Amino acid sequence: MRYADIPRILTMSVVWLLMLFWSLNAHRFGCASAVGLIVALALILGISGGEMSLIRRRVFIREYLEPGGQLFGLFRRRYLLIASEAFKSLVFSVFLMISTVGFTASQWSLMFADVLLLGLLLPRFYGALRGQIREEYRYAAARRLAMWVSVLLIWVQSVIAMLFSASENYTGLRWQEVIGYGASTPDVLCPPLADLVSIEAAVRTLGLWSTQNLARSMNDLPQSLMASLGLLASVALAFLFAYAYSRALIGAVGRPWTAWRASLRHERDLPISQLELAGPERGQ
Repeated sequence: MRYADIPRILTMSVVWLLMLFWSLNAHRFGCASAVGLIVALALILGISGGEMSLIRRRVFIREYLEPGGQLFGLFRRRYLLIASEAFKSLVFSVFLMISTVGFTASQWSLMFADVLLLGLLLPRFYGALRGQIREEYRYAAARRLAMWVSVLLIWVQSVIAMLFSASENYTGLRWQEVIGYGASTPDVLCPPLADLVSIEAAVRTLGLWSTQNLARSMNDLPQSLMASLGLLASVALAFLFAYAYSRALIGAVGRPWTAWRASLRHERDLPISQLELAGPERGQ
């Protein structure tokens, strides 16, 4: 580790600390405080999503669309992109908060280890992409590569923990009983979030039951079907959490203004005839 890695790691640690702070205080935070934390996380997530969306937007406009068409005018309106990313960031932020309630010390340790890993990988990926990607996009590409390494690490660990967890034994139970057990009232003060936490916990518990009973339920079609669906749902939730958390870490060190300036330069470089065809939306 070099000295230059420390500020990057500390910046990404803010995401980890914010989520840990929520998890430890969910039982005393009302809905107003919870909304404040959701917005803070959404802003960080929006930075990461906005950066990549601006890059994809520039490629789409430059390579696919004909100036003067309706799609060209639609995709040049940046506020639509911002609104879309804001909505997705809010959804991911809520999902992160409901997923981390009740996390164990080992799970928090893994998440912090992921912060350290990303902090070390980013400059290495940036150096490896020298001469391969334009300088204005090299940091963004390095962050994207590091993010997917983080997603794979957390997702694989979550699936392994689900497959081999011995914390609870659901062998022989039916899925209806497991749902009732897993959907117990969580220790969360804000009622809407408490309901979401309860649903997420029930799905996670159903996934544990599925891994323990899938082979035993093959002769019972309803139980076998629920075991398969529960396993798929749990694996999907594990992937979504890994993606949302990794995206938040990358957002903490993102630079969306670089992609924004590159997009503006591209529009300034368009021929005047193309800009006239595009209509009066320039600069939106």
